[in-house]
Amino acid sequence: MRNSKFFQLALAFGLAMAVAAPSAYAAGEKAAKTSDISKFKEQIQKDTNLSQSDINAIEPQLSEFAQRNADPDKVSALAKTAVDSNCTGSCLRDVLLSMNNAMSKGLSDNDAQDMVSQALRDQVQARGGQISDPAELGSQVRASVEAQLASRPGAQAPGTTGGMSGTESESTRGMSPGGTTGGGY
Repeated sequence: MRNSKFFQLALAFGLAMAVAAPSAYAAGEKAAKTSDISKFKEQIQKDTNLSQSDINAIEPQLSEFAQRNADPDKVSALAKTAVDSNCTGSCLRDVLLSMNNAMSKGLSDNDAQDMVSQALRDQVQARGGQISDPAELGSQVRASVEAQLASRPGAQAPGTTGGMSGTESESTRGMSPGGTTGGGY
């Protein structure tokens, strides 16, 4: 009887831990991400003097940087370059999205920042330094970065999936002209 009570107590404790531990872990991860995003926000605020609402507007991009363990100084440097070039609002979001995209393709935060900064400088220079439409500037920077990423060795062309070449695909291999599998499957 005593062992039965002990076993029930141990089982109840184990179940409680199984339920509580993952949610505590998730809460800790969320707090860590919030803390990381705050580092990006603080650094960008310090370097650019953007309003809090402008910084809140780019929070989704900052969240991605936090998930990628990007250096807040690199992200802030890119944001400063953009803001100094009159690239705010949707332009700034496009610039930050471009850096995130470059990092998702395997570039380091440093290389991604360099690539996007250069694309931004090139677009500003092409306009003679006169930015009449920041949204267009952001779109052009994004297109430039995407083109550079697509031309990198091992990159897939836009719209491709990197699947099998030729006319035979994995889904049609072994199919008869009528669409049924052959070979007595």
